[in-house]
Amino acid sequence: RSHYFIQSNLRMAADPDDQHVKVAVRCRPLNEEEAAMNAEEIVSIHPDQGSIVLHAKKRGDMEKKFTFDHVFGPDSKQLDIYNICARKIVDSVLEGYNGTIFAYGQTGTGKTFTMEGVRSIPEKKGIIPNSFAHIFGEISKVGGDVKFLVRVSYLEIYNEDICDLLSKDMKKKLEVKERPDVGVYVKDLHQFSVKSAEDMDKIMTVGNKNRSVGSTKMNSHSSRSHAIFTITIERLIS
Repeated sequence: RSHYFIQSNLRMAADPDDQHVKVAVRCRPLNEEEAAMNAEEIVSIHPDQGSIVLHAKKRGDMEKKFTFDHVFGPDSKQLDIYNICARKIVDSVLEGYNGTIFAYGQTGTGKTFTMEGVRSIPEKKGIIPNSFAHIFGEISKVGGDVKFLVRVSYLEIYNEDICDLLSKDMKKKLEVKERPDVGVYVKDLHQFSVKSAEDMDKIMTVGNKNRSVGSTKMNSHSSRSHAIFTITIERLIS
């Protein structure tokens, strides 16, 4: 019932703690099917210690304790997770550094809810849509001759094929390339300039309609692919 999300902040920061890759884990509540089966809770969450304890299911088994940078239980709030795990990384990106946040775990554990959430309900917005408002909120505070160019792209990795979720030709398979000046990139991946959080949200909606989904035993509407939503920010000084 848990999934992990990794925070990677590639920067040279004054605080050495900000330079490390961090790992957080979030445990979701029982779903309706599990509750109907009277499923037993075998995991306890200890946010103050940053640990999760897996309790013994059989006599003679030993408890197992796992420690992470952050742990979140079933009652955790979307905005709290954003503020604790994502806000510093987005701030760093606005300063010109690279940052990455990604989630992984078994299907049905809540990865999509953590990363995207329910975008139409403010308190249920996930990390990605919360970053939209954060980015343009910070940009609006910058005055003078400084301007920003914000671009987004959205791709899907499905059965080891890469597709552009914002392309009119979803059958076209893209290739990963590498150049000395830009590093690793996806050839022919579309990027769109955006001027507001609303623009970003509309683009994400378009991309989500093109994602590969399917039913599994764990999730009736599972995202059957990996998706990467990339935001590129350039600071322009005239």
